[in-house]
Amino acid sequence: MIAGAAAPALATVLACSPRGAVPGAPVAAEPSSLVLPEGPPTPHGGLPMPALDVGWAPPSQSAGDPAALAEAIARHARVGLIVDPALKREREGQLDVAQLGLLINRLAPDTAVHVLEGVELGQIVLEDPPLLPVPNAAGRLDWALPESLAIDRERARAWADHGDPAVLVVGSVGIDSATMRSLGEASVGSCDPLEARLLEGQTRSLAELEPFLDHTDAVLAAAYQAELSVLVPKLQAELAEFEPVRARDDFRSLDEWNRYQCGEKYREYLEPFADCIEWATPQACSMAPRIFLRDAARIGSVEPSGYVPDHCPARLGRDYVEELRTPARKAAELAGDVLDLRWLSLAERLATLGEIHGALEELCKPARRRFAPADVAELQQRLIAVGELFQRDEEPPHDARFLAIDGSFRVSGVGAVRQLARFDGGTGSASRALVAEARTLRRLARERARCVARPGEAPVMLVLIDSASAKPEFLGFFHGEELDCGELGPL
Repeated sequence: MIAGAAAPALATVLACSPRGAVPGAPVAAEPSSLVLPEGPPTPHGGLPMPALDVGWAPPSQSAGDPAALAEAIARHARVGLIVDPALKREREGQLDVAQLGLLINRLAPDTAVHVLEGVELGQIVLEDPPLLPVPNAAGRLDWALPESLAIDRERARAWADHGDPAVLVVGSVGIDSATMRSLGEASVGSCDPLEARLLEGQTRSLAELEPFLDHTDAVLAAAYQAELSVLVPKLQAELAEFEPVRARDDFRSLDEWNRYQCGEKYREYLEPFADCIEWATPQACSMAPRIFLRDAARIGSVEPSGYVPDHCPARLGRDYVEELRTPARKAAELAGDVLDLRWLSLAERLATLGEIHGALEELCKPARRRFAPADVAELQQRLIAVGELFQRDEEPPHDARFLAIDGSFRVSGVGAVRQLARFDGGTGSASRALVAEARTLRRLARERARCVARPGEAPVMLVLIDSASAKPEFLGFFHGEELDCGELGPL
């Protein structure tokens, strides 16, 4: 899967424009103090996503290979069939004699089936067979036949006497799902061709967006630094009384001591913000807001890790941590005034690729379930339409804009990020349609899956025994749903 559920965090997006100052609040920097870089030319067209009309299908887990079973059965004109009674009890009617008889008919239509009385698997196969899976040329698992396997010879002789040259014995085995996974895994179906196309589109789109993201990085950082240059000296002056190092004995009361300790914490918290003003380039400030393409185009900032106790705002009558968020919020508010909406719309569209990836994780992770061909065809058509949405050329709707939404999210390699604003592509936009399509894909992954196995359900063992020699001709382990799933037949 391409980079998990989300596109990587990228550069930044903002700038500032004249706004009236609010009495008593930090004062915005004068726009004349900012020299904002010019952005790239307005783009035309959609994102360079390749067509997603490739063959893919949601993979279903497989423990064996019905083709190998078919080959073994087809060597006989007639086979007996014994189903362990415990199998029918455990699976509540699944894989009963009728279903397994139909399975044999589908796999080897020229072989007659003679149903024998149900006997427990352990009464026929008298020792545990070795678990030796071997991947075959088709990518499925074959199970190696042991050199010798203890079989009840008297039963085998009776089968031969009744005209059954071979007997297929079917029963559950006590292998947990974790053990099966450790032995080896195979699946039928793959999303690899689709994921390769999505990765190609992501790479090409990021390359096209890079100049705009670099531009917005510089604009946002410059706006943020300008706001800080006004606010930080003011806060430094207010907190100057806490600069001298003092001890508990220097204070007459515990309340005064606690107030001093909070002031110290605030001064420590302020230091990296003061450093941001001194650095030569705005981009060097790690707290400057940036744009992150994570399911949506979000403006966020990474705050210092310093800890300020929750009781400190009340003890000082001011919440300096909250006030130091104001420059970032102001920069985010002004983003829509200077940034090209067409570029922002494309960035938002690429960010929704994370939503598509999240939906495909459910579809593309090999699982014990099946999909009908008609449902696979519908899913394929939906992904073709998804590709066309990424490619679509559109004018940004009238209501495309940044929304000031406080929150937080996490980015791999960065950690916690405080969200300041989130871009909304607007009414009828491709980005909104992509998010809706991702939700539909998630729903279809749940609703269209058939024959979903119960958690931890054990596999089924099938042994084809030569009646004359009492030796196994075929040994295989299968998930129940890969042998029978209604009209879908064997996997």
